[in-house]
Amino acid sequence: MKGIVLTTQVPMRSEPDHKSEMISQILFGETYTIIEKIDNWLLVKTTFDSYTGWISRSSFLEIATDTSETALVTKELLVLGDEQNDIITVSAGSEIMTPTNGKFNLNNKAFNILFSLDKYGDNNNSPKQLVTETAQKFLGAPYLWGGRTCMGFDCSGFVQIVFKINGIALPRDASAQVNTGQTINIVEEAHQGDLAFFGDETNISHVGIILNNNKIIHCSGKVKIESLDNTGIFNGEKYTHFLRTVKRI
Repeated sequence: MKGIVLTTQVPMRSEPDHKSEMISQILFGETYTIIEKIDNWLLVKTTFDSYTGWISRSSFLEIATDTSETALVTKELLVLGDEQNDIITVSAGSEIMTPTNGKFNLNNKAFNILFSLDKYGDNNNSPKQLVTETAQKFLGAPYLWGGRTCMGFDCSGFVQIVFKINGIALPRDASAQVNTGQTINIVEEAHQGDLAFFGDETNISHVGIILNNNKIIHCSGKVKIESLDNTGIFNGEKYTHFLRTVKRI
């Protein structure tokens, strides 16, 4: 059985318990498949990135229509009104149907786009510029473990949503994202839009998006820009993350 999210987001947890850590979020319009049911909890796998986690059964909404061919990834924050006049804030990276005169139907339900905020990117720019411009639109967004929205990101959720907005699908976690793309040997050979991965000898624990002029944008505490070299991220006083590799997507 498949479900769909028609709220701002649904939290995914590591265990079937509200006190368990949030490991990710399923955004408005994203779909998932139920794998297992335990009491008031559902183990689900997301359609977009095949990520697995637990959601509350109260969050379940059965999918009535297939959106896979017509879904449009939002490049801006939208405020929607539904048939019951409820207001829903939809973060960039969510999925809607192509609107006509500001209206669309999703899962047999009508929505109006009441207004939208700043678009994330200029279509006249190169793909690498679009990625880095999109990323910088989120500057100041707070850190949230498991977060994938402008209301809160973790490091890999931030990278995944920035690339999703620009039509590129990446895995959910940094430890999986590092297995994509072409390896770049040194920072000096990196281009804007490349991904830098950080950690120790055995684990990848952090990821960010490289900018020009030896800078990186990443989510640690909040989305911010700091200095990058072949050692790692330098915050002006010390190295906070140690570089493992750079990948070009």
